[in-house]
This record gives sequence, C-alpha cells and structure tokens, in this order.
Amino acid sequence: MPNDVDLGPSLTKLIKGRLYGQVWPARPSPQGPSVDGRTVALRTLAKYVAALTFWRPGAALPGGGSGPAIPFKIPTEHFFIEMPDNTRNMPFPCIAIVHDTAKYDVIGLTSYVEEDSAGVWAPNTVVQWQGEYVENIQLELWCNHKAERRALLAGIETALSPTEQMSGVRFHMPDYYDQLVCFTLNDRRLIDEPDSLRNRRRATLGIEMRFNVVALVNTVPMRPTVVVEVDDGSDGNPVVLPPGSPSVPP
Repeated sequence: MPNDVDLGPSLTKLIKGRLYGQVWPARPSPQGPSVDGRTVALRTLAKYVAALTFWRPGAALPGGGSGPAIPFKIPTEHFFIEMPDNTRNMPFPCIAIVHDTAKYDVIGLTSYVEEDSAGVWAPNTVVQWQGEYVENIQLELWCNHKAERRALLAGIETALSPTEQMSGVRFHMPDYYDQLVCFTLNDRRLIDEPDSLRNRRRATLGIEMRFNVVALVNTVPMRPTVVVEVDDGSDGNPVVLPPGSPSVPP
C-alpha cells in the first residue's frame, strides 16, 4: 500500500485523509504480495481436489450389475484455475475454473487491522483488511464418460462440507498472509451437447468463494510517556502540600 514516502509530498497532500502506514521516522511501504488472493485461493482448492479419491462404477457384469468401483484422481496439473487456451488438448478427466464478475464488499465504515499480525510477516508491519472479495466461480468438469461425470459430481458435493462446525469448506492461505477463504456450493448443471457423443462430457458446479483482500502496512510500537508539571501558587512560590492532605496520593 503506498504511503507518503512512496508517493512524495506533492501527491500526498492531494489525498484526503491520513495514509495507512505513515510512520515516523518515515520509511517506504513493505513489499506487497506477488500473487493476488484469488490465485492463492484457487491453487488451494486445486490441491484439495487433487487429494480426493473419486469412485466410478466397475465394468458391467454378464448377470447384471457392475464390478467393484474403480478409483481415480484429478492431479493438480489437470486442474486449471483459468480456462486453457486450447480445450482440444485438455487431458481428461479434468477441471477448469470459469470466472465470473467479483464483488468487493466493504468491511465497515473504516478498514480493520489484525493486531495479532504485528511483526509476523515483516518487522514493524501489520495486516490491514481492505474489503471482502466475493466471486461465484463455476467449477467446470470435463470427462469422457457419464460414469466419470457422476463420480466427480458426487465426490465434490460431499467434499465441500467436510467439517462438523460449519457449511462449506474453509482454508488458511499461508501464501496470502494466512487469510481464510471459504468455498460454499450453490448449484450444479449437467451439459449435454453434440460433443457428448464424442466422449466429451461436461458439468458445472457453482461455488461461492469469499476471502478478505488485505495489505501489509508499516507500524511502530507505542511508547507511552508521562509528563509531570509542578504548579506554583498565586504568589509565585511552589505549592507544598502537607502530609496527610487529601490531595496527596498514599
């Protein structure tokens, strides 16, 4: 986040209000993150999905029914946090994120500072919340057969509410100042189109993603001081209180 040292006095005086991270002695702002929170959040989701095991029905048996379920996984390299340039070369089965317009919800009348983060990410810094990022992402599932699509839908539906305490799934993001991101399942859609006959089947899961957009700002420790003044009487002489006076502290 820019401060008075980064912007210079001529530009700083044009900004209404006191800049965050304006400290004395003055120093430049700490280095910001090289990756945005959205990228970190989706990479975390990709790792989570890659750790899951999905089960599709086994081969059909002559007498009816199917054999033992067959496990399979979606490796992280098959989870695209942005749509690939050439879908014809996508490895199946795979998952791609289809983005949507995101909203920035204000925290309140003013921003908020995490006091527990003081000095954690860099000396003499603190994490400041700037707003809540909300995006309804689409998890687009690509696979060859109906059985794989059903298995992916069933597995991800179950995995998105893994804890006893709350709905959705929440992750810490150490690469983004250890902020929490929450993924909540909203809707699903099966997509059958002419490509389905060519073993290219799709489905989408609508998921709400929420996390706080934050910045690292400078801070200085508070050093309280005490100033004592001695009053003089009206005659100019120092006032001396006798022992036992109510004005004398014990």
